[in-house]
Amino acid sequence: MPPDRLLYNSSLLRPPTVKKFRFQRRSANSPGILYKAHPPDSEHNLNLDRSLPRQQFRGYGSASLCRQEISSAPHSSTTGRASAICHLPGLPPNPSPRTLSAAGMDPAIIAARDNVIRAEVAEREAECILMAARENLLEAREHALRLELEASAANQAQTMFNTLTSHNTTASGTATPVAVSGVPTEAYTFPVDKLKRRQTRPGKTPLVLVACGSFSPITFLHMRMFEMASDFVRFNTDFEVCAGYLSPVSDAYKKAGLAPGRHRVEMCSRAIESSPWLMVDPFETVNCNEKGEPEYVPTAKVLRHFDHEINTVLGGIEGTDGKMHKAKIALLAGADLVMSMGEPGLWSPIDLGVILGQYGAFIVERSGTDIELALSTLKQYENNIWVIGQVIQNDIRFVAPSLVTGLVC
Repeated sequence: MPPDRLLYNSSLLRPPTVKKFRFQRRSANSPGILYKAHPPDSEHNLNLDRSLPRQQFRGYGSASLCRQEISSAPHSSTTGRASAICHLPGLPPNPSPRTLSAAGMDPAIIAARDNVIRAEVAEREAECILMAARENLLEAREHALRLELEASAANQAQTMFNTLTSHNTTASGTATPVAVSGVPTEAYTFPVDKLKRRQTRPGKTPLVLVACGSFSPITFLHMRMFEMASDFVRFNTDFEVCAGYLSPVSDAYKKAGLAPGRHRVEMCSRAIESSPWLMVDPFETVNCNEKGEPEYVPTAKVLRHFDHEINTVLGGIEGTDGKMHKAKIALLAGADLVMSMGEPGLWSPIDLGVILGQYGAFIVERSGTDIELALSTLKQYENNIWVIGQVIQNDIRFVAPSLVTGLVC
């Protein structure tokens, strides 16, 4: 048995609590060190979790620590310390200096090497602590950055919301508050920045398309629906599209997974910011009852709201003849909405009379829906319903990547 095999006692080491780390050994043929330390107890002893096996260290001649492992040795319940022991052939555990001398080992050399090993263990503990501190610092910086981004996105959304919900300014320059069912809403502005105030095609009736929905989130197909309707109107009707509006539903709708109204308004605003004729009206999202709680606005009242703002407040759209003409307000929706309108008892007959009779609707076909069957139950409104056929069948809904950048949903 070589006399340079030795072991040291680690009961004086008091490493703090750190995470598990795996280090590269200095020895080329060693797989690494798995280290876990625990805080010392009140007696300044190394207090190990009793559910874990005790630690065991072995040194081989040189001053470098070659291996640190966890053995199945029992925990010392008398001293509260974890003692590192070495099982040398022919020697008892934790041999005394006299026993080592009898085995041909110099206790002084063993003590010196034991101190060297202790120093190396302390060095690795320091490395472990340093790595834990660096990781905690990175986590703290990442958390702070995340909070900063969330706060910035919330501020941007609130700024956009405040801009959209300021007082409405009419052509005469006066501010007009809006009310539904006699209940004043928050400060609100009806958006008209992209509204075509003067027609360019003679003999055409001005048309404003309104799409109601949750828009949680808005998708490419929502915007594509407007473009399909614009092309259809241009080549198949006697209307001229003057504007298109998205009207996100109130938070009172209580749909599962519905994002807050201010966020849905912001998402829609970002989605259509490059469009020359699409706008977002936050009217439904800011409407409240007498208690200040969000109030659901039926589709019929939404269309009446647009009729009031465009034809009453603004006085309509100027034609090519220089005269003001009343714009037609029409609902833009998918075939699934018309399918629901054809189901008995689902829609109020009065609301259907307002939506389809007074205003009208442009319906975009969708695969899997029988539009003819739905229209067969709405025969009395067939002259005020226009069906837009799908040239390319596509039921997949895509969300624009720019919509989710910097937003809190």
